[in-house]
Amino acid sequence: MPSEKVHLTEEKATLLATLYGRALDANSPHPILGDRMAAETIERIDHDFRTTGLDARMARAVALRARFIDRWAGEFLGAHPGATVLHLGCGLDTRVYRMDPPPEARWYDVDYPEVVELRRRLFPERPGHDLIGTSVTDLGWLERVPADAPALVVAEGLLYYLDASGGPHCCGRSWTASRAAGSSSTP
Repeated sequence: MPSEKVHLTEEKATLLATLYGRALDANSPHPILGDRMAAETIERIDHDFRTTGLDARMARAVALRARFIDRWAGEFLGAHPGATVLHLGCGLDTRVYRMDPPPEARWYDVDYPEVVELRRRLFPERPGHDLIGTSVTDLGWLERVPADAPALVVAEGLLYYLDASGGPHCCGRSWTASRAAGSSSTP
């Protein structure tokens, strides 16, 4: 399979660091997360990942954070198998593949259009999984998401990049959508 040239700037480029961190963890003797898909994916990307500055210690922190979020998301989906998952600023996270949500769950990965196009080239399609290419702060994308089920909003690493008005507005609208569907639990 040919390698993918990746040209991302600013906050979009950080997705390479977290992908690399999960890959380093997967290739370690005692992985915390064991994200083999991340390890396979970095082999398909033409990029010098050493430029991310991640070392083994930081890779463990990336993997540990992902493991906790996976666990919380799994608990939520266990209680609400037909839930909607909004994975905001998903980057090249492989969470939907690691977790393998129930078939009745609807999973939406939301990120910039160029990130979504890269995901389409790198990752296989799967039932119940949709990609939305937009800025998470352009809230028109929420119209594509049904509000008929409990919703889980995952924003791992995203909030740091949102300004004081965009962050609360984006998360508030996502939370309102999940509340309208009757979800009263949070992971």
